[in-house]
Amino acid sequence: MAIEFKSEKLITFRQLIQSLPKRDGRSVHISTIHRWRSRGSKGVRLEAIRVGGSWMTSHEAFQRFCDHLTALATEPVPPTRMHRGAHKSADEKLQKDGW
Repeated sequence: MAIEFKSEKLITFRQLIQSLPKRDGRSVHISTIHRWRSRGSKGVRLEAIRVGGSWMTSHEAFQRFCDHLTALATEPVPPTRMHRGAHKSADEKLQKDGW
């Protein structure tokens, strides 16, 4: 989804930072916001648009960014596949130990 500049109020990255809660008394650094825009976090990028010489986003775009990251963090983790030989050696160890 992209920012809808007609329906969403555009804000600068500095305005976004000022609206966020501080962590351990420190604000999010502006380079973090730029990193979320360019590289993203866990494959999710912060929506932003270039207006003149400034990058802008919206509170709605930040909400979508956080919602995606939250969904990723709360998805069940699929079980890992063990190498076929790992099961056999684990079974042999249990049998050897009397289980």
